[in-house]
Amino acid sequence: MSFGWTVLFREGSWVEFRQFVLNQRKNAQSRIDTIDNELKKIGKITVIYQREDEEDETSKLTERRVGLATRTGTSLGKLLRAYTARGGNYFDISMFLIPDSYEVIDENTRIEYQPFTGVLSPKSGDVQTDNIDETGLYDLWKDPPRKLGEKKSIWDHQDVRNTGDRVLAMRSWVNQEIKELRNEIEARILKLCDLREQLLHEKNELIMGAIAGTFGDTEFNPQTFLPDLHTSKITYFFDSIFFETDEEGKPDFTKPRPYDERALKTLLQDAPTGEEKYTAL
Repeated sequence: MSFGWTVLFREGSWVEFRQFVLNQRKNAQSRIDTIDNELKKIGKITVIYQREDEEDETSKLTERRVGLATRTGTSLGKLLRAYTARGGNYFDISMFLIPDSYEVIDENTRIEYQPFTGVLSPKSGDVQTDNIDETGLYDLWKDPPRKLGEKKSIWDHQDVRNTGDRVLAMRSWVNQEIKELRNEIEARILKLCDLREQLLHEKNELIMGAIAGTFGDTEFNPQTFLPDLHTSKITYFFDSIFFETDEEGKPDFTKPRPYDERALKTLLQDAPTGEEKYTAL
Protein backbone atom coordinates (compact mmCIF):
# COMPACT_ATOMS: atom_id res chain seq x y z
CA MET A 1 0.00 0.00 0.00
CA SER A 2 1.19 3.53 -0.73
CA PHE A 3 3.17 5.35 1.97
CA GLY A 4 2.82 2.57 4.52
CA TRP A 5 6.28 3.11 6.00
CA THR A 6 7.01 5.13 9.14
CA VAL A 7 10.61 4.67 10.34
CA LEU A 8 12.76 3.15 7.58
CA PHE A 9 12.44 4.80 4.16
CA ARG A 10 14.57 6.15 1.33
CA GLU A 11 15.01 9.43 -0.46
CA GLY A 12 12.73 8.68 -3.41
CA SER A 13 9.94 7.51 -1.10
CA TRP A 14 10.19 10.73 0.91
CA VAL A 15 10.12 12.99 -2.14
CA GLU A 16 6.99 11.30 -3.51
CA PHE A 17 5.25 11.32 -0.12
CA ARG A 18 6.24 14.96 0.43
CA GLN A 19 4.79 16.02 -2.90
CA PHE A 20 1.57 14.09 -2.30
CA VAL A 21 0.95 15.55 1.17
CA LEU A 22 1.73 19.15 0.22
CA ASN A 23 -0.53 18.92 -2.84
CA GLN A 24 -3.46 18.00 -0.59
CA ARG A 25 -3.40 21.46 0.97
CA LYS A 26 -5.22 22.86 -2.06
CA ASN A 27 -8.21 20.67 -1.11
CA ALA A 28 -8.15 21.60 2.59
CA GLN A 29 -10.67 24.46 2.43
CA SER A 30 -13.21 22.40 0.47
CA ARG A 31 -12.69 19.61 2.99
CA ILE A 32 -13.43 22.05 5.84
CA ASP A 33 -16.52 23.32 4.00
CA THR A 34 -17.79 19.76 3.52
CA ILE A 35 -17.34 19.03 7.21
CA ASP A 36 -19.19 22.23 8.16
CA ASN A 37 -22.11 21.27 5.90
CA GLU A 38 -22.27 17.81 7.45
CA LEU A 39 -22.22 19.27 10.95
CA LYS A 40 -25.15 21.54 10.08
CA LYS A 41 -27.13 18.56 8.78
CA ILE A 42 -26.39 16.43 11.83
CA GLY A 43 -27.14 19.12 14.41
CA LYS A 44 -26.31 19.08 18.10
CA ILE A 45 -27.91 17.96 21.36
CA THR A 46 -27.42 20.00 24.53
CA VAL A 47 -28.82 18.85 27.86
CA ILE A 48 -29.60 21.59 30.39
CA TYR A 49 -28.76 20.69 33.99
CA GLN A 50 -29.89 22.24 37.26
CA ARG A 51 -27.43 24.01 39.56
CA GLU A 52 -27.20 23.41 43.29
CA ASP A 53 -27.94 27.10 43.74
CA GLU A 54 -29.97 28.57 40.90
CA GLU A 55 -29.08 32.08 42.05
CA ASP A 56 -25.33 31.45 41.79
CA GLU A 57 -23.98 30.68 38.32
CA THR A 58 -20.68 29.49 39.82
CA SER A 59 -22.38 26.81 41.92
CA LYS A 60 -21.89 23.17 41.01
CA LEU A 61 -24.14 21.58 38.39
CA THR A 62 -26.15 18.57 39.49
CA GLU A 63 -27.15 15.58 37.36
CA ARG A 64 -30.80 16.66 37.31
CA ARG A 65 -31.94 17.26 33.74
CA VAL A 66 -34.28 20.20 33.29
CA GLY A 67 -34.25 20.65 29.54
CA LEU A 68 -32.84 19.66 26.19
CA ALA A 69 -32.02 21.83 23.18
CA THR A 70 -31.57 20.87 19.54
CA ARG A 71 -32.21 22.54 16.21
CA THR A 72 -35.35 21.53 14.30
CA GLY A 73 -34.83 20.11 10.85
CA THR A 74 -31.47 18.52 11.68
CA SER A 75 -30.96 14.75 11.63
CA LEU A 76 -30.68 14.61 15.41
CA GLY A 77 -33.75 16.83 15.82
CA LYS A 78 -35.82 14.53 13.60
CA LEU A 79 -34.67 11.40 15.41
CA LEU A 80 -35.47 12.90 18.81
CA ARG A 81 -38.99 13.74 17.64
CA ALA A 82 -39.44 10.20 16.37
CA TYR A 83 -38.11 8.83 19.64
CA THR A 84 -40.47 10.85 21.83
CA ALA A 85 -43.39 10.14 19.49
CA ARG A 86 -42.89 6.46 20.26
CA GLY A 87 -42.99 7.12 24.00
CA GLY A 88 -39.28 7.54 24.63
CA ASN A 89 -37.77 9.93 27.18
CA TYR A 90 -34.82 11.74 25.63
CA PHE A 91 -33.24 12.17 29.07
CA ASP A 92 -32.74 8.37 29.12
CA ILE A 93 -30.55 8.25 26.01
CA SER A 94 -27.33 9.80 27.28
CA MET A 95 -25.96 12.62 29.40
CA PHE A 96 -24.47 14.04 26.16
CA LEU A 97 -21.40 15.30 28.01
CA ILE A 98 -18.83 17.47 26.24
CA PRO A 99 -15.30 17.58 27.72
CA ASP A 100 -13.96 20.84 29.16
CA SER A 101 -17.44 22.35 29.56
CA TYR A 102 -16.40 25.15 31.88
CA GLU A 103 -15.09 28.70 31.88
CA VAL A 104 -12.35 29.98 34.18
CA ILE A 105 -13.22 33.35 35.73
CA ASP A 106 -10.17 33.66 37.98
CA GLU A 107 -7.80 31.30 39.81
CA ASN A 108 -10.46 30.52 42.41
CA THR A 109 -13.64 30.64 40.35
CA ARG A 110 -15.00 28.81 37.34
CA ILE A 111 -18.41 28.32 35.77
CA GLU A 112 -19.50 24.78 34.95
CA TYR A 113 -21.73 24.24 31.94
CA GLN A 114 -22.12 20.49 32.47
CA PRO A 115 -21.81 18.14 35.44
CA PHE A 116 -18.22 17.10 36.16
CA THR A 117 -17.20 19.72 33.54
CA GLY A 118 -18.19 17.18 30.91
CA VAL A 119 -15.66 14.50 31.92
CA LEU A 120 -16.37 11.39 33.97
CA SER A 121 -13.31 9.94 35.65
CA PRO A 122 -12.89 7.27 38.34
CA LYS A 123 -11.80 8.21 41.82
CA SER A 124 -8.37 7.50 43.20
CA GLY A 125 -7.93 6.52 46.81
CA ASP A 126 -5.56 5.19 49.46
CA VAL A 127 -6.56 1.70 50.58
CA GLN A 128 -4.40 2.06 53.70
CA THR A 129 -6.03 5.22 55.03
CA ASP A 130 -9.52 5.31 53.53
CA ASN A 131 -12.29 3.74 55.58
CA ILE A 132 -13.92 2.65 52.32
CA ASP A 133 -11.88 1.92 49.22
CA GLU A 134 -13.39 4.18 46.55
CA THR A 135 -10.68 3.60 43.95
CA GLY A 136 -12.24 3.21 40.52
CA LEU A 137 -15.67 4.44 41.59
CA TYR A 138 -17.56 7.30 39.98
CA ASP A 139 -19.56 10.16 41.52
CA LEU A 140 -22.27 9.39 38.98
CA TRP A 141 -25.61 8.46 40.54
CA LYS A 142 -26.14 5.56 38.16
CA ASP A 143 -22.95 3.93 39.45
CA PRO A 144 -24.37 1.27 41.86
CA PRO A 145 -21.66 1.59 44.56
CA ARG A 146 -22.72 5.19 45.15
CA LYS A 147 -26.08 3.88 46.39
CA LEU A 148 -24.77 0.66 47.95
CA GLY A 149 -22.25 2.61 50.01
CA GLU A 150 -19.39 0.22 49.38
CA LYS A 151 -17.45 -1.43 46.58
CA LYS A 152 -18.16 -5.14 46.54
CA SER A 153 -19.56 -7.78 44.22
CA ILE A 154 -23.30 -8.47 44.44
CA TRP A 155 -23.33 -11.39 42.01
CA ASP A 156 -23.07 -14.10 44.67
CA HIS A 157 -25.95 -12.61 46.63
CA GLN A 158 -29.30 -14.41 46.68
CA ASP A 159 -31.09 -11.16 45.83
CA VAL A 160 -29.58 -11.29 42.36
CA ARG A 161 -31.49 -14.43 41.50
CA ASN A 162 -34.67 -13.25 43.16
CA THR A 163 -34.72 -10.06 41.10
CA GLY A 164 -32.95 -11.18 37.91
CA ASP A 165 -35.24 -14.09 37.10
CA ARG A 166 -38.34 -11.94 37.49
CA VAL A 167 -37.01 -9.07 35.36
CA LEU A 168 -35.97 -11.47 32.59
CA ALA A 169 -39.38 -13.13 32.62
CA MET A 170 -41.21 -9.81 32.48
CA ARG A 171 -39.01 -8.49 29.69
CA SER A 172 -38.90 -11.61 27.54
CA TRP A 173 -42.19 -11.02 25.70
CA VAL A 174 -41.44 -7.36 24.80
CA ASN A 175 -37.82 -7.69 23.62
CA GLN A 176 -38.84 -6.87 20.06
CA GLU A 177 -40.74 -3.76 21.16
CA ILE A 178 -37.77 -2.61 23.26
CA LYS A 179 -35.54 -3.04 20.24
CA GLU A 180 -37.82 -1.21 17.79
CA LEU A 181 -39.23 1.54 20.03
CA ARG A 182 -36.12 2.30 22.06
CA ASN A 183 -32.77 0.69 21.27
CA GLU A 184 -32.64 1.10 17.50
CA ILE A 185 -33.44 4.84 17.56
CA GLU A 186 -31.14 5.39 20.54
CA ALA A 187 -28.32 3.69 18.63
CA ARG A 188 -28.90 5.91 15.58
CA ILE A 189 -28.85 9.04 17.75
CA LEU A 190 -25.63 8.02 19.48
CA LYS A 191 -23.96 7.08 16.18
CA LEU A 192 -24.76 10.52 14.79
CA CYS A 193 -23.33 12.12 17.93
CA ASP A 194 -20.18 10.02 17.48
CA LEU A 195 -19.96 11.07 13.83
CA ARG A 196 -20.30 14.72 14.84
CA GLU A 197 -17.49 14.29 17.36
CA GLN A 198 -15.27 12.64 14.74
CA LEU A 199 -15.90 15.44 12.23
CA LEU A 200 -15.06 18.10 14.82
CA HIS A 201 -11.87 16.22 15.70
CA GLU A 202 -10.91 16.02 12.03
CA LYS A 203 -11.56 19.72 11.46
CA ASN A 204 -10.29 21.31 14.66
CA GLU A 205 -7.42 19.00 15.55
CA LEU A 206 -6.19 16.84 12.66
CA ILE A 207 -6.37 19.43 9.87
CA MET A 208 -5.66 22.58 11.91
CA GLY A 209 -2.84 20.95 13.84
CA ALA A 210 -1.19 19.75 10.63
CA ILE A 211 -1.55 22.60 8.12
CA ALA A 212 -3.18 25.64 9.75
CA GLY A 213 -1.64 28.85 8.46
CA THR A 214 -0.87 27.38 5.03
CA PHE A 215 -4.35 27.56 3.51
CA GLY A 216 -7.29 29.97 3.48
CA ASP A 217 -7.41 32.50 6.32
CA THR A 218 -6.40 29.98 8.99
CA GLU A 219 -3.78 30.66 11.65
CA PHE A 220 -1.66 28.15 13.52
CA ASN A 221 -1.99 28.29 17.31
CA PRO A 222 1.25 27.16 19.01
CA GLN A 223 -0.53 27.21 22.37
CA THR A 224 -2.81 24.42 21.21
CA PHE A 225 -0.61 22.37 18.90
CA LEU A 226 3.05 21.37 18.90
CA PRO A 227 4.88 23.47 16.28
CA ASP A 228 7.37 20.67 15.60
CA LEU A 229 4.51 18.46 14.38
CA HIS A 230 3.21 21.00 11.85
CA THR A 231 3.53 19.69 8.30
CA SER A 232 5.83 22.55 7.26
CA LYS A 233 8.23 21.84 10.14
CA ILE A 234 8.20 18.10 9.45
CA THR A 235 8.84 18.74 5.76
CA TYR A 236 11.88 20.89 6.50
CA PHE A 237 13.14 18.40 9.09
CA PHE A 238 13.38 15.55 6.57
CA ASP A 239 14.40 17.77 3.65
CA SER A 240 17.42 19.03 5.57
CA ILE A 241 18.50 15.47 6.37
CA PHE A 242 18.03 14.01 2.90
CA PHE A 243 19.54 16.99 1.07
CA GLU A 244 22.33 19.47 1.60
CA THR A 245 21.33 22.99 2.58
CA ASP A 246 22.64 26.37 1.45
CA GLU A 247 23.79 29.27 3.64
CA GLU A 248 20.17 30.26 4.32
CA GLY A 249 19.28 26.74 5.38
CA LYS A 250 17.24 25.95 2.25
CA PRO A 251 17.50 22.34 1.02
CA ASP A 252 19.05 21.84 -2.42
CA PHE A 253 17.11 18.98 -4.02
CA THR A 254 19.85 18.49 -6.61
CA LYS A 255 22.38 17.56 -3.91
CA PRO A 256 21.43 14.47 -1.89
CA ARG A 257 23.32 14.35 1.38
CA PRO A 258 25.76 11.41 1.60
CA TYR A 259 24.40 8.61 3.76
CA ASP A 260 27.28 8.73 6.24
CA GLU A 261 26.52 12.44 6.86
CA ARG A 262 22.82 11.96 7.58
CA ALA A 263 21.68 12.56 11.16
CA LEU A 264 19.25 9.64 11.02
CA LYS A 265 20.55 6.35 9.67
CA THR A 266 17.04 5.02 9.04
CA LEU A 267 16.75 7.51 6.15
CA LEU A 268 18.25 5.54 3.30
CA GLN A 269 19.70 6.39 -0.08
CA ASP A 270 18.15 5.32 -3.35
CA ALA A 271 19.82 2.47 -5.21
CA PRO A 272 23.04 3.88 -6.75
CA THR A 273 22.28 2.02 -9.99
CA GLY A 274 19.15 4.11 -10.54
CA GLU A 275 16.90 1.03 -10.45
CA GLU A 276 14.59 2.62 -7.87
CA LYS A 277 14.04 5.76 -9.89
CA TYR A 278 10.43 6.64 -10.78
CA THR A 279 9.04 4.61 -7.87
CA ALA A 280 8.21 5.38 -4.25
CA LEU A 281 8.31 1.79 -3.02
